[in-house]
Amino acid sequence: MMRMSVLPDGCSDFDSNNSKHRVVTKQGTFRVKLDSGNKFIISHYFRDALTTLVDAKWRWSFIIFVMGFILTWLVFALLYYGYSIAHNDPEIISLGEDSDETPCIYNVFDFTSAFLFSIETQHTIGYGYRGLTSECPHAVLTVFFQFVVGLAVHCLTAALVFTKLQRSKCRGETVVFSSKACIGVVDGQWRLMIRVGDFRRSQLLGPKATGIMVRRSADNEGKEYLQQSFIDFQSEGGSDVLTLLWPAVMYHNIDVNSPLWPPEKLDEFGGFSELVVLLEGVIESTSMTVQVRTSYIPEEIHFGYKFQTICPQVQENDKYQCSYFDFNTIRPINYRKKKVQYSQQGHRRQPRPIKEYN
Repeated sequence: MMRMSVLPDGCSDFDSNNSKHRVVTKQGTFRVKLDSGNKFIISHYFRDALTTLVDAKWRWSFIIFVMGFILTWLVFALLYYGYSIAHNDPEIISLGEDSDETPCIYNVFDFTSAFLFSIETQHTIGYGYRGLTSECPHAVLTVFFQFVVGLAVHCLTAALVFTKLQRSKCRGETVVFSSKACIGVVDGQWRLMIRVGDFRRSQLLGPKATGIMVRRSADNEGKEYLQQSFIDFQSEGGSDVLTLLWPAVMYHNIDVNSPLWPPEKLDEFGGFSELVVLLEGVIESTSMTVQVRTSYIPEEIHFGYKFQTICPQVQENDKYQCSYFDFNTIRPINYRKKKVQYSQQGHRRQPRPIKEYN
């Protein structure tokens, strides 16, 4: 049987290649660029600064982590050095025991020593060589303020790193979709089929899938815009909740209420651009929600095919073993070429038996 892809009617090879400019990549990354240079949009980013930092790349998080400490060290070092100069501490320290005056800060006589004192104060190192006296009350208040600021920097940087490490996005890396989708008649019903699997032993709780079919359309003025149509997916047993103990095939029943109806004329959908698939579930260990995404363009949806059955096998130790070798394997569905007649309500007038390969 010849493998057919669901391509828009009249598409050339050039158009087919352009269709790979997806809204969502196969890895689930959105390819929609927002004009973030607008001052109004930038202000909203700063209002939600924590989320902005968490979404930033690791290199920016590392730079912020380092600069947070360096800036606080430098600022308070300048203050301590200013207090030392104003109180004439370098001259007092140089005289040693011959001086009758007490310095503001012991052994702070230049910027380098003030910088070291700032680090020792913020991180409570306390080497014992440099210390504060009661000669300068304002310096005492500065030490107290630096301790509070340093504690806040520690907490914010630790929270940022911890939040980035436990993001549910990392959990979604072990949930995979098939590289292709299939449309065919299974159990007498037209269905869109996509295979999904989870490599981890800890399963997602209550995983559900939904789809968005994106079509390119044009208005009377010739301007293009995107239309969205939502479709639902079910498990092989007909439930909305998927079971990912082993690689499973999720279905979308194509009827008169489906955006894919009628399936025999899918190749005439000139505006069919992309099918975006979303899967959401709760992580068992952290109770956080994770969303995994992928997309299929028309040449990745194969008409008249279904996925090869994957059945776990029992081992000698009474455990089940499942192979992902046939995860993306599809095979043709052999059904009678006579078209099944449908009424306007989507019911078959004359049901005929469907034959499939075993």
